[in-house]
Amino acid sequence: MNSYRQRPLIYGIIGAIIAATTGITAAQASPPPPPPPADRLPQPVPPKSAWTMTTSADGSTTYISTPTSNFPESDPWVNPTNLLPTVYANVKAANGVPIPNTLTSTPEHPYNLHADPVVESINPASPADDLAAIFKSWHKKPLYNSDNPRHAGYGYSRSSFNYADLQRGIDILEGNPIPDRVYSGIPMLHYLAGSEVKKVIPTYDANGKVIGGNVTVHQIWFGQHIESDTAFIDPSAVLEVPYTVTYVIDALHRGNDDFSPAQVFFDDPDVLGKAVPDVMFDATFFPIRDGTRTTFVIRQPPGRFWNLTYTWGWRRHPGRVEVMENARKVAMGRTLPQWETDTFGTDPRKDEASKLAAIAMIGDLSPAKRMWRAFRTLQETGYNPPVMREAERAFHQWQNRSQLPDGVKADPSAGITLFYVNNTIYGHVKGWSRTLHHPLLDKWHVRGFKLHVHLINGDYFPHAYLPVDFGGMRGWENTYQNTIPVGGDGPWFTFGRAYWTVQSPAPVLVPAAVPPPDAEIPEAAEVRMEAARHRPKVNMAEIEKVKEIWEDKLDPEGKDWPDRMPRAAHELPSGEMLAEHDVYITFNYEPSLRLRLYQFDPLHHNQNIWSVH
Repeated sequence: MNSYRQRPLIYGIIGAIIAATTGITAAQASPPPPPPPADRLPQPVPPKSAWTMTTSADGSTTYISTPTSNFPESDPWVNPTNLLPTVYANVKAANGVPIPNTLTSTPEHPYNLHADPVVESINPASPADDLAAIFKSWHKKPLYNSDNPRHAGYGYSRSSFNYADLQRGIDILEGNPIPDRVYSGIPMLHYLAGSEVKKVIPTYDANGKVIGGNVTVHQIWFGQHIESDTAFIDPSAVLEVPYTVTYVIDALHRGNDDFSPAQVFFDDPDVLGKAVPDVMFDATFFPIRDGTRTTFVIRQPPGRFWNLTYTWGWRRHPGRVEVMENARKVAMGRTLPQWETDTFGTDPRKDEASKLAAIAMIGDLSPAKRMWRAFRTLQETGYNPPVMREAERAFHQWQNRSQLPDGVKADPSAGITLFYVNNTIYGHVKGWSRTLHHPLLDKWHVRGFKLHVHLINGDYFPHAYLPVDFGGMRGWENTYQNTIPVGGDGPWFTFGRAYWTVQSPAPVLVPAAVPPPDAEIPEAAEVRMEAARHRPKVNMAEIEKVKEIWEDKLDPEGKDWPDRMPRAAHELPSGEMLAEHDVYITFNYEPSLRLRLYQFDPLHHNQNIWSVH
């Protein structure tokens, strides 16, 4: 497997082989590339008028056309004209002043934003390991029913399974305390993001002046999962000074990867008076190994520049991904944490009713919720092989976000189908296979490429869709650094910087699904009523505190948000109504070789990401 970042080199090698074996020169083997721009600087952010976005009369389809690249058209796998020369210096803001801590790596200092991390051994048991043990316990002691000898060898008696294990499974999914597990308290059901807000704690000099600060984030990595105790960071205390983020990264079983938090920044809002996309980069690219806790202290620019941090793992991408958003950001009149608390309540762990009300907002087609409901049913009914089989099937689907779970099918006419459920995105690429990779998106080499994305919402609250470009339109740098000396993957992936912008002038809204009749689900009407009681109204006093900062200043979507939410329309046999929307995008520029398509929900970002390399 080779990285897209290395393909220009590989194509050059291929050209040399062609010349050596056929006598054809590299120039004869392919037409000469167009000349690059004279200055090779990052291109400016296109004005909103450069995009077109229209919606069908019935509100079910959106058509988007991106701006045209200012770089000359050229196949980036042969000659990437949007590849900028690497500059070993901090990125400059709009006024020409360098932004501190925006140079990630240099030949002299490969890890420029952090000191050597601290590594220690931990128990590698993951939530997937402990859930798998429950199913293994169910299968390991087949006992015959004494009243029916024909069941010998494959029948199960109620005494063959420890039903206390069911509560352990529920505790894992709900994020309840679990002794001797480093993942204790982090739920697999994603209903706690509104409670996962951390403030940067400032530090002061002898005169009481703020000179920095720190916030600590704990993540667990396993399988296709990055789960975290932090969904939002509030940098209010350090808007004018650099600070640090301390990452405590637990690589559990099947969690080994290269830790690479991709930090996304605005240009200086104090200079421009509004939000303007600037730069994003991998703050580090450092290997982490199963059974270890690695602690990184990453230096950050002043807090006013920060938009979000996208932590990804290339080994199991797009599933292995997680985002921390800026808690001060506003969308459609609410801060991002309020979108979570309005959905799940201000304190979902306050009592059992609050927790059930929050979990009831998660769609019933979610593999994690299907496991949770099955375990609860087994606690009530006892021996019930069909229910346990459903739980085990859901367990396997929960571990793979690159395929759609039971109850939802890919649109055969769409290149990509995305399914929102459990505050998470599952995805399907038409024709994808391990050998063919992304046969549709692999066709996107030059401008004019058209993509159809089919969106399905299975959660009982609204989601949204927004694609982002990481360097194709405005340019990108490949700040190469070989990580083989520290046990990394060396030339396959590297640090890099990209100048980002959105691919749509406004988000596409996807309405809430409608649950099946209450009689068919354990949560029943009273739980949903409890959910409604626990969803507070928008606190306009809090909005006013940040309105001056975020309205048209650090809310890139601003007033371009749609003014109404469409309604769900697709009914399942169970009576559940799924919401669907089609998006057709025309890309009028060449992709970046770092990341072709970043797709996310700007209302509930945390796990709602499905990006394609």
